[in-house]
Amino acid sequence: MDSAPKHGSPKDRRSYIDSPNGSIPVKADEGTNGPEPAPLSTTEFSATRRPAAGAAPPAATPLWLMRLWVVIRVAFFVELGMVLVVLPWTRGWTENSLLLAYPGVRFFLQKYFVRGLISGLGFIDIGFGIWEAVRYKEPPRNPKLP
Repeated sequence: MDSAPKHGSPKDRRSYIDSPNGSIPVKADEGTNGPEPAPLSTTEFSATRRPAAGAAPPAATPLWLMRLWVVIRVAFFVELGMVLVVLPWTRGWTENSLLLAYPGVRFFLQKYFVRGLISGLGFIDIGFGIWEAVRYKEPPRNPKLP
């Protein structure tokens, strides 16, 4: 039986159809496979592409949007951290009806070191939220703009 060639130019490329009698080579038309891919050396990604000559520079992110994004991130991390700190020590954790079918998992989650681990992750999350708020710096204002 013939095996399909692994390498070759598009003109040498053949398709093979599996049949009960073996693989049958079928010559493919050159236009059916679509255009050839561009070599990797000429491929440019948008992050590395330089703006064309005469093109406008990319618009800066508005200051209000940057501030809003920081507030949302800080609120998310602090609130999630508070939930993770408090939740393992409540009745919602110990009397969870979702875990009644899994007694092994329920027994594991009621151990004090697991509760402490979850609370510790909550404290780390709160710290990360505070760190996000402290490290935020606004870009310098352009004196030419009003």
